Parts: sequence; C-alpha cells; structure tokens
Amino acid sequence: MLANLNAITSTPLPAASSGRRWWRACHGAWQADWRERRRDWRVWLVLGLGMLLAICAGVLAAVDLQGTLDARQVAAQAERERWEHQGAKNPHSAAHYGVYVFKPLAALAALDPGVERYVGSSVWLEAHKQNELVYRPASDEPGASRQFRLTPALLLQVLAPVAMIFLGFGMFAAERERGTLPALRVNAAPLGAIGVARAAVLLCLAGVIALPACAAVALVELRGGGAEPFTDGAARVALFGIGYLLYLATWAALVTAVSAWAPTMRASLGVLVALWAATTLVLPRAAVELAQSTAPLPTMQQFRERVDTDLGMPDDPAEAERHKQQILKDYGVRDVSELPVNWAGISLARGEAHGNRVFDRHYSALFDAMARQSDAVALGGWLSPTVAVAGLSSYVAGSDTASHIQFVRGAESQRRRIQTVLNDAITSHPERDGKKYEGDAALWRSVPPFRFTYAPIEWSHLMLTRLLPLLALLAASTLLARLGVRRLRLGSLQ
Repeated sequence: MLANLNAITSTPLPAASSGRRWWRACHGAWQADWRERRRDWRVWLVLGLGMLLAICAGVLAAVDLQGTLDARQVAAQAERERWEHQGAKNPHSAAHYGVYVFKPLAALAALDPGVERYVGSSVWLEAHKQNELVYRPASDEPGASRQFRLTPALLLQVLAPVAMIFLGFGMFAAERERGTLPALRVNAAPLGAIGVARAAVLLCLAGVIALPACAAVALVELRGGGAEPFTDGAARVALFGIGYLLYLATWAALVTAVSAWAPTMRASLGVLVALWAATTLVLPRAAVELAQSTAPLPTMQQFRERVDTDLGMPDDPAEAERHKQQILKDYGVRDVSELPVNWAGISLARGEAHGNRVFDRHYSALFDAMARQSDAVALGGWLSPTVAVAGLSSYVAGSDTASHIQFVRGAESQRRRIQTVLNDAITSHPERDGKKYEGDAALWRSVPPFRFTYAPIEWSHLMLTRLLPLLALLAASTLLARLGVRRLRLGSLQ
C-alpha cells in the first residue's frame, strides 16, 4: 500500500496543472483547517484568553499614553509660562533659574515602551550643568510591576508564540499519530500546500490576538491629532507591522517544522516549548548580560565625580589671556573697562565653552559605550527572533537607547541655546554706573521653545542589525519546515 501511495504522489504533472493543483490544495486545506478550528473549543479558549489579555494590554497602554501626553503637554506649557513671566532679573540669574523640558512620546512607544519607563521623562536645563533625566515612571511602581508589565509588545513577543504553539504543535504530529497522513497521500494532496495553509491559519490567529491592543493605541493617536515626534512616522508604522509579521511568520514556520519532524505530539510540544523558553526568555537576558560585560558602564556616582573633577580644573591661563588680548585688539582698547561690550558676558560664554568641552568628552564616551552595548545585544538577534524584533520595534517606536541618546543631545543643545541667548544679552549691555543689566519678558520670549524631533531612520544600520537577522531566521525556519514536509512526502510516516 505504501508503495502505491508513493507511486501516486511521485507521478509527474505538467507545470501549469501542478501549480493550479497546489493552489487548490492550499485553498482547500485553508478552508478545512478553519472549519476544524471553529469546532474546537480549545481554539476558542486560547483565542478568548489571548484577546482578553490583548484588550487589557491595549486599554492600559492607551490610558497610560493619553495620560502621559496630557500631563507632559500641561507641564511643558506651565514651564514656558513660568519662564516667560519670571520677572526682571540679570540674564545670568535667569540662566540659573532654569527650565524643565519634557521628552516627547510617540504612540508606537505605547505599543513597545522599550526603555522609556527607566530613563526619565524630563531634564532640568540650567547654566554650567548637564543634568540627568528625572521622573522615571518605574520608580513609582511596585517591584512586581517593574518585573512584569503587560504591554502590547510583551503580548506579541512572548504570549502570541505560546498561543501559536498550543494551537499548532499537532499540525502534522497529530496526523502521524492518528494515521491519517496516508489518506492525504492517497488523495495526492501536496503536503507543502497543506503546511503553508495551516501555518497561515496560525499566523492569522496570532494576528487576531494582537489586533485589539494595536487598535486601542491607534484610537488614542487619532484622538490626539497625530502629533508625532517623527518626520517619517508612516515608514516607522509600516516597519513596526512588517517586523512583527516576519516575527510571527517565523514562529508559524517553526511550529510547522517541528510538528513535521517530531515523531509524536508530545515530542512536538516539548521541543516547541523549549524553543520558546530559550528564544524569548533565556537568550534575550543572556544577550543583555553579554553586552554589559563587553562594554561596561560606570556607575552614576563614578561618572558624576569624573565630570565634576574636570569641570573644577581651571581653564588654561595662557589661552585665556590670549583670548582676552585678542578681544581688546579687536575693539582697539587697552583694558576691559574700556570695551563697548560687557566683559562679564564674554567671560561667561568662555566658561560655558569650557564646560561644554568637558560634557562632550565624557558624555560621548558614555554614549559610545551604550551604542556598543546595543550592537552587542543586536548580535543575539541572529539566534533569537525575539531579540531581533524587540530591537526593531523599540527602534522604530523611538523607545530604544539610541533614541534616548538623541533626546539627551537635543535637550543639551537647547540648554546651550538658552545660555548663548542670555550671555549674548549680557555681552551687548555693558554695565553703566555699576548697575547690571536686567532682562525682561521680551528677552525671555526670545529664547525659542524646545521642539524635539527624532532623526530619520538609518536604513542601512536598521537592515543590517534588525531586519536581516529576522529575515535570516524566517528563511532558516521555512527551510526546516520544507525539509520536514518533504520527509513526510517521501514516505517517513511512522
């Protein structure tokens, strides 16, 4: 009987007829699998639990996003009002009076918050100091929430593959145990078409689970008018969807492959659960630990001590004197008291320049180490699709480390812009009869408000470190599935 079955399935058909037969078989298998799953109460249980979690994740993300956007908008307006109405005072006093600026938040960051809850949301801009971000949401949460927070990203990266495993581990293993694979062979059904159809059904079921969370966040974004801190928001949304489509397709191919290769349903389930645990739980953590050992970061105390030590070092006296003499020469005077400008403003500007060089040196080294850590973590994406898709989604959402560094640099640029405006105002108003110049509301309003936009996507870097690993893992999983199905087609039915 087995020889007859092999003869039937190995009979060559014309190319056009074979292609049509393959698509008819795929369509028929798709319909049959949907009918069978609609009748299975376990499918409805998994879908019900998955959608319940998705709705909870979506509502939590939407509410948190709306609340955060509203709070930061109100705080930013209040800060601007406070700055413009601080009253008459010397501009250098206003420089120390300072102002808070707030990090913009994209709707995609609600789907994948990345590092947002741990890096702070606001920074204090003042003279002579580059301060750290404050108001970290995680600081106000209990330990359990910091360890496990239900987000759409967690649902897509961790829970959706679990649903796919429990709905698909018996895809071919069950056929093998029930002895129905020979029946498929008798009908000359292309097993590859059946595998594609069943994997596509799994992919659609996973998509159904994820839709409520994405819809809730999209609704909040539409209500907010779509004010995103991106110039390429449409491309980022498309990349977000494509990344998770590739990720879930990889898991669909893995489930198909393991079910085709495993001798029993129990073996199929065991292997898939082990793969899930290794790729979604173990490897991401191992990649982070490896990255931290590859490029260790100083503690905050160590970093601040080094910066403060360099700031305390006096500027080169010889260079300062040369600068002073050049200024006197440019204005054709012999002493600073004869200058038509305020020497105090020039000195303040020089002091700011010295501090800026110190900040650039230390923060550049710190940010370089962070970038090396991120690159080291990205290498884990060649082994774990979860690492690859997590890096991709946080990158396009503006919630990864690189995006945070962009904001830190943007805030520092605003701080230096403020100091330049204020020091220039002091310089252009020399003291008269020992009376210092005082700025007014017009000067405060001349400081441009802080508006931050993330840099456009670096496509080459994104392709190399994020998309290419995902595509490679999808190709490897698809090849493994194809080989497993081919093994079944050639007669390994037991």
